[in-house]
Amino acid sequence: MPKDSHVAVVVPYRFVPPHNGGHKAAFGLCRFLAERTRLTAISTPDNTDDAAPFQLKGLLSSGVARYVLPGGAMRISRYFKENGVGHCIAFQPFIALLLYWPCNRQEVKLSIYIQNLEYQRFRSMGKAWWPLVFAVEWLAFRLAHHLYFISPDEVGPGQQAFGLLPEKCSVLPYGTPHPCQPERQRARASIRQKHGYGEEECLIIFFGPQTYQPNLEAVVRIIEHIEPAFRQMADFPYRFLICGGGLPAQYDKLRAYQNVEYLGYVEDIEAYVQAADLMVNPVNSGGGVKTKLVEAIALGTTVVSSYTGALGVRPQACGPKLRRVADEDYPAFAETLLQCFREGRVPTPTTFYETYYWGNIVQSVSG
Repeated sequence: MPKDSHVAVVVPYRFVPPHNGGHKAAFGLCRFLAERTRLTAISTPDNTDDAAPFQLKGLLSSGVARYVLPGGAMRISRYFKENGVGHCIAFQPFIALLLYWPCNRQEVKLSIYIQNLEYQRFRSMGKAWWPLVFAVEWLAFRLAHHLYFISPDEVGPGQQAFGLLPEKCSVLPYGTPHPCQPERQRARASIRQKHGYGEEECLIIFFGPQTYQPNLEAVVRIIEHIEPAFRQMADFPYRFLICGGGLPAQYDKLRAYQNVEYLGYVEDIEAYVQAADLMVNPVNSGGGVKTKLVEAIALGTTVVSSYTGALGVRPQACGPKLRRVADEDYPAFAETLLQCFREGRVPTPTTFYETYYWGNIVQSVSG
């Protein structure tokens, strides 16, 4: 990409500082793309500007109406004209409809970064309004010049469902800021000391906000199926750690469940992932890429996932750090967790960082 080109990444929600996978995707793309070219992130006014290593402009309003208010489109159009923006990347198909007018008016290339096929995600969750989402995506994808898919597994289905030309589509995966596996012993010792976990105790982590239905369903699978199956096989102390806020009150912080500890939202999730021996991911619905898999493997933690939960992640790049089992095959989950723990720690292969390091990923973004 020419160093003098100016790219605007439009993120229609607060993402600085990042708190979840969607935030981290936007933050990582902006951070590393800003090292290669002139970049402005356009978002809402409630971001923390001093936490961003890139230029941030609050040109969108904070309310739901920001997706349709012409004032936001006019401010963006003016900014494009005054600052010579040549490429706009919409971080959501819904905001792309608002961006079409300023992009067309100022002759700016419009791309969309597709984190999920949203209609498919809502349909898998049983939401009745998925046909409306399909219609919005269909129109947004037709209006855009280029589409960056976060998941290679959704390129083909997306082309077929929306009638997209292959040359209009490419893959821009979710990345990690780590160019190689970071040292993890310090975090491991700190977290285990903080909570009183023994060094010999096997820690198996799951993380993600339980306000998101697929994550809550995964927690239920862990406490009702995977842990009981693992209990029958394990001859050593172990504990399942559940991180992420929003667990419904009816579960009483999982106090009734053996060998399970609910930690809720934790500030430094990376430290907990590094302290864990394994990560379990029995997510069987939703769409896109389960970003927690990329984050865990980047930190050196082996992941045991359902096939559905691992969609969009390239297993050949992950090597032995990603073990996939059939959805809802809970004895296989338990057996694979047991096997991984007994095999001990294996390093994350260099092929993973070659594929998922943000510094490599952004090289495929054109001006």
